[in-house]
Amino acid sequence: MVESAIDGRRRARFGVESLVVRAADGDFPTAVNSGYTVKITHGGSAPPFQYLGRTQGPPVPGAVTVIEPHEVVSCLEQDKAAADGQAVVQLMFLDADLMPVGTGRPRFHQVTYPDRGLFDGIATLHRDLAQGEDELDVESSLIRLVDVLLTRHADAPGAASPTLRPRALRHVREMLHSHLNTNITLDDLAAVAGCSKRHLIRSFRQAYGVPPHQYRTLLRLAGAKSMLIAGLSVAETAAELGYCDQSQLNRHFRRRFGMSAGGYARAVR
Repeated sequence: MVESAIDGRRRARFGVESLVVRAADGDFPTAVNSGYTVKITHGGSAPPFQYLGRTQGPPVPGAVTVIEPHEVVSCLEQDKAAADGQAVVQLMFLDADLMPVGTGRPRFHQVTYPDRGLFDGIATLHRDLAQGEDELDVESSLIRLVDVLLTRHADAPGAASPTLRPRALRHVREMLHSHLNTNITLDDLAAVAGCSKRHLIRSFRQAYGVPPHQYRTLLRLAGAKSMLIAGLSVAETAAELGYCDQSQLNRHFRRRFGMSAGGYARAVR
C-alpha cells in the first residue's frame, strides 16, 4: 500500500532520486535520464509508454520496470487517457555510479520484470526516503535492492545493446553528450553523420525517439537536475550547461517538469 501522504515531491539521497506521480494528474513528460530509471505502479494501470521504438504496455501488478540510461521515454496523448485515475507511479532515478564497476554498465534486455519481492522492497524504500528514516538503514536497503535487481534481472556487463543503430548516429549522439555547453549547429551534426540535415533529423528520430535538438534539451535538463541536487545555484547550472541565462533554463525546466529550476532545487535539498 502506498503511503497516504503522497505529495509528488522529489527526494535525492545516496545517488538516488525518488518521485511519485498520480496517473490522474497526467504528468508523464517526454524525458531522458542520465542514470537508470526504476518504476513501480500501485492501485491501477499507468498509461502505455514509448521506449526503444516500441509501445510498452502497462506492467502487471507486482512488476518492476527498468529504463536504461540516456534513452528517451515518452507517453502519447491518446495513451494518457488509458491510465487508471487511481494509479500511483513511484519512480527512482539511480546514478550509474551505483552500479558495480566492470567491463561495462549492466544491461536490461527486458523492460518489465514480474518480481513481487523486489516490488515490495522498492515500495518500502520510497516510504523510508519520504519519512526521513535513518541514513544508514536507507542506504543499506538501497544497496541491497540494487544487488537484487542486478542478480535477478541484469544481463552480463558489456552485453550488446538491445537496439542496433548506425555508427554515424552514435557519433552524433556522442557529440551531443560531449558538447552540452556549446552551441552545436545542425550543420555540425550533419557533417559528423555524413548526410543531409533532413536525413539526419529523420534518422535520429527513428533511432532515438526524438530529433537531435530535443535530445540535447533532454540531456541538458537531466544534467541540470544532477547539478541542482549537488548544490549548484540555478545561475551556475545555467552557465555550466550553455544556457543564455537562468531564465532560459527556468523556461525549459518549467515546460518539461511543471516547476522552475529553483523550485526543483528547494524540493530536493
